[in-house]
Amino acid sequence: MIQFHDFGIDVQTYAERGKENDFPLLKQCPHCRAKRPLHRHGYYERNALTPHGDYRIWIVRYRCRECLKTVSVLPSFLLPYFQYTLSAIWQVVKEQLGLTEGTNQAPFLPTKDGIIFYVRRFCRNLSSLHSFFARRWRIIGPIVKKEKERSSWWIRTLEEHGLYSVIRDMWEDGFRHPFANQMGS
Repeated sequence: MIQFHDFGIDVQTYAERGKENDFPLLKQCPHCRAKRPLHRHGYYERNALTPHGDYRIWIVRYRCRECLKTVSVLPSFLLPYFQYTLSAIWQVVKEQLGLTEGTNQAPFLPTKDGIIFYVRRFCRNLSSLHSFFARRWRIIGPIVKKEKERSSWWIRTLEEHGLYSVIRDMWEDGFRHPFANQMGS
């Protein structure tokens, strides 16, 4: 299981601190709900790609002493199973949809095929975004057939509600995230 945590630092600082980051203490198991602190169970490395650099970072793992299941704490600047940071993905999706001007100066941007992949995934998940927002905040998205208009509206709405916190809430409610394969509960 993965839990998000906002470390309040950028990816470069997180990478520099390595295993010395201020990792949270998990006081309750998200699997079995046992109310005792989880045991730190080691780390694993993964990539974090930004438009201006690539980093190898440590992800902390915990293990419940009751059910023996593990929990990984992912920094909020990352998405599960994606190497590019959330801000890098968000930047290229907005550029592809014409919502911001692309600089194309950054050395570590996704390829054109990668950008199209992210845009398609986002567009494929618009209905699930609609469901999540309707349940959580009673916000109903626009009913327009043009995908670009719907996508633009949802991008603005996600930013207004705080992209990182919305993604964390979606993940905790079983909706995964807007770039996941088959988002939904």
